[in-house]
Amino acid sequence: MLSNINPSGLILLFIGLLIRFIIGRRKFRRRNIAGIQVFSSYLSSQIIPLFERIFNLLGLLLIVLGVFIIITKL
Repeated sequence: MLSNINPSGLILLFIGLLIRFIIGRRKFRRRNIAGIQVFSSYLSSQIIPLFERIFNLLGLLLIVLGVFIIITKL
């Protein structure tokens, strides 16, 4: 059963989960005691969330693609 799993699907799944985990951890560490995200400048408060949304979407797509590859190869 496990020998039929495509390794590329597992790799995509793992990379997608890792991307989403890293972004979530960065968001968590930016919060202060009141739970508000703290940025060093206005520009970084606009740019960083934009890139985080893009990479979160990329991570989600990798997860879906990895699961799809794993399911279709069984």
